[in-house]
This record gives sequence, C-alpha cells and structure tokens, in this order.
Amino acid sequence: RGGGGKQQRGGSQRGGSQQRGRGQPANRGQGNIARTGRGGGRTTAAQDRNVWVHLVQHLRKESLLPACIFVFSKKRCEENADSLSNQDFCTAAERSAIHMIIEKSIARLKPDDRVLPQIRRLRELLSRGVAVHHGGLLPIVKEIVEILFAKTLVKVLFATETFAMGLNLPTRTVVFSGYRKHDGREFRNLLPGEYTQMAGRAGRRGLDTVGSVIIVTSGKTEAPPAGELRQMILGDPTKLRSQFRLTYNMILNLLRVEALKIEEMIKRSFSE
Repeated sequence: RGGGGKQQRGGSQRGGSQQRGRGQPANRGQGNIARTGRGGGRTTAAQDRNVWVHLVQHLRKESLLPACIFVFSKKRCEENADSLSNQDFCTAAERSAIHMIIEKSIARLKPDDRVLPQIRRLRELLSRGVAVHHGGLLPIVKEIVEILFAKTLVKVLFATETFAMGLNLPTRTVVFSGYRKHDGREFRNLLPGEYTQMAGRAGRRGLDTVGSVIIVTSGKTEAPPAGELRQMILGDPTKLRSQFRLTYNMILNLLRVEALKIEEMIKRSFSE
C-alpha cells in the first residue's frame, strides 16, 4: 500500500504533470522497470531503497548470498548501493582481507590518486561487502571489484549488463531490477540471449547445486505477463553472425607477419 502511494508521488515529479492533468495516474506504471533515467512509469530512488533493503535481507536469511543485481542504469547502480548504507555483510576476517587487497591494488597509484572520490567510496562500500560495477568506474576500481567478487568477499554487487559479458564470475543468486531496458531507441523487453547471458551467472560450479534467479518488479503488485516471461526465458537466442571479413589489405598485412599464415586466419573466420 505504501509503495503505491510513492509510485504516484514519484510519477508527479518526473514528467507526470501531463498525466495528472488528464486524470490518469493509474496507467503510470505500465512502462515500468527499465529505470534507465528515461521513459515513463519509473519508480523513485526512495521506493527502490525499500525494495533492495528487504530483498537483500531475505537473501541473507535464506543463505542466497553472494548476489549479483543487474540494473540497467549507472546512476541507479550507485543509488541502490547507497540504499544499503546501514547493511554490513562482512565478518572481521573478511573485512581485513578486503582491506589488504585494496591496499595492495592501489599501491601502484600516485598518492594523490589514492584519495580520489571513487577510491574513497570504494573503500566504504567494500568494507561492508557491497560493490558497484559499471562503465563509469575507473579501470582499477572495476578490477578490484572483480577480484573481490571472485573471492566471494563481495556479497551484494549492483552491476550493469556489461558485467555479464566476457567475465566468468558466477554467483549464487542473480537478481534483475526489471525485465525492460532502453536500447538507445526505445524501451523493450530483454532478448532471450541477453537474459541467458546474465541469468547464466547464477550457480557456482562446485559450490552450489542450484542457482537462483529473481526478477524484481518494483512499483507493480503483479508478476509480469506469463507470455512475455516465457518468450524472454525460453525464446530462441539471437543468432551469431560473424563480422570478421578477410580483405585484400588484411592479406597483404598478414604477408608481412611471418609468425601467422593466411590459411590459419581463414580457418578462424566463421564466415569464410
């Protein structure tokens, strides 16, 4: 009930004045959940704060940590991490190990760089077992988060979907902040391949017998339509199309490299 009231208040703050004039506040939540800072029907940071505090407490109670929470917005990653400012997931031994890894990692930085705002914020979050990972972070910050996450010292990670690409860092539980995202043109549901790429992080080989995947629908009281979920989870993945093209210029350049044969390069191309 309280969440519903916040939904209307949040909608009136962000582009909801037109709908308020038309008397249609009930439809405001239809385009929800992508929460990328654009589009209608978004939840507010205050609503998200309640959602994540209760969800993480539930995961902790059910022994479902560590968890990777995928958020489709850099800003929301930071806000959601701030919502857990009163939560501490680390033991004294884990906190000591985190401190040592951070100190060892930033030792290669200049003294002035060691007190950058991102570094200071990183120390505070990681000391409690919370972290963020997105494209707006410094490379060394992302590297420290990845190292600690691989050592299961990060218990709750808020990350954008880029974290699921190319990094083999499985976790016990994967949480989606929603099933819609903005692809640069419009809001749409996650594609089957995108869902599989992120959900596939759930379950650590040799540690977990089962991996858990949770889809959060903040601002809504009902689950997403079964048809949309079925298409997203069980739909045919996007076909891979090789973008590698062997050109005459490339062949001439390869002739100058004695260590690599043209025939070997052709064999590596799926399209040739």
